[in-house]
Amino acid sequence: MRVMKPGIDGEPDRNLSGRRREESIADCVVVGGGPAGLSAAVNMGRMRRSVVIVDDRDGRSLWGQTNRNYLGFPEGIPAAEIRLAGREQAARYGARFIHGHVRAAVRRDGAAGSTHGYFELELEPCPEPGEAPAAGRPGNVVRDVNLGRSLGERRVAESTLIRARTLIVATGVRDAFPSFDGWEECVGRSLFWCINCDGYETIGHKVAVVGPDEEAAQTALQLLDFTADVTLVAGTDRGFGIPASRLADLAGEGIATYPRRVAEYRNSAGHIKGLILGDAEGTRLDVDMVFQYHRPVARAEIASMLDVQLDEIGQIVVDSSQQTNVPGFYAAGDVTHPHNHQISAAVHEGNEAACAANYYLYRPVQKANGRDEI
Repeated sequence: MRVMKPGIDGEPDRNLSGRRREESIADCVVVGGGPAGLSAAVNMGRMRRSVVIVDDRDGRSLWGQTNRNYLGFPEGIPAAEIRLAGREQAARYGARFIHGHVRAAVRRDGAAGSTHGYFELELEPCPEPGEAPAAGRPGNVVRDVNLGRSLGERRVAESTLIRARTLIVATGVRDAFPSFDGWEECVGRSLFWCINCDGYETIGHKVAVVGPDEEAAQTALQLLDFTADVTLVAGTDRGFGIPASRLADLAGEGIATYPRRVAEYRNSAGHIKGLILGDAEGTRLDVDMVFQYHRPVARAEIASMLDVQLDEIGQIVVDSSQQTNVPGFYAAGDVTHPHNHQISAAVHEGNEAACAANYYLYRPVQKANGRDEI
């Protein structure tokens, strides 16, 4: 089924609000074009479902990190390359791409050809590269834009409504990286956030962990399995938010601690060379790598609009099939509750979400005992 894209490549009628709207309804809209969303789109397409991918290029997959624990890539593969290959793969199975941002979402009852209702998303334009700050290394973003054009990706030009019988949200998280000259080039090269992803690469290097809380302390202690040269910096002049006994644990393991902010990240061509602390002495720490501890913020705004259950830190709660408490709404990747922020996990979760959404779309006669359980 061809899914028309009003306000993008067609001229359908307008509803009473003045927004352009879809003349047809997709089987699935996937929001988020990283590994989780693309995995979902590939698998929905292979089940011969019409699928639209809405992405604003504001996720982790456009940074410079190289994934070295994905099975089958012994030399590692950049996350941006996985994204490019995934977009081409999804297009091969009929996925269509929209560059836009979801401003609002509602679930409506009843639709032609559906017994479960449908989702209606209002899309708005989002900036093109260079128009506003965005996630990702500039070169990766440009390559992604160019590929999108070759795949027929359309940019939302004005407020637009699209509809779908199922919705898979794979919007990921927002990271709070430190801001300093050259930081974009350092992300994924010498500035990291995940020990599971990049702890191995610290072998033989001087590493600083920046963060004031217990999670930062744990990261510093866990890095001792890879390198003996680990330092913990609070990253704020308020000092550490951990008890003295925990500081004693760190000292006992040979980890020096500094209760100060970082005044300067010395770096060149993506490689951090040292930290200058914001104390009276301007203490300099020679380091090769920095693990910036921060709690990423789940991009779960769509879930909030649709009364989807969130956990205590704002991530979407899903079951083992990636289903939420709202029928027809699925979520995958870093935005979800059982997260470990691994690309391999995101791909798996996207696949699971697609399988569940596809089953949801089956007619009752196609399901167990010919009954619709939902």
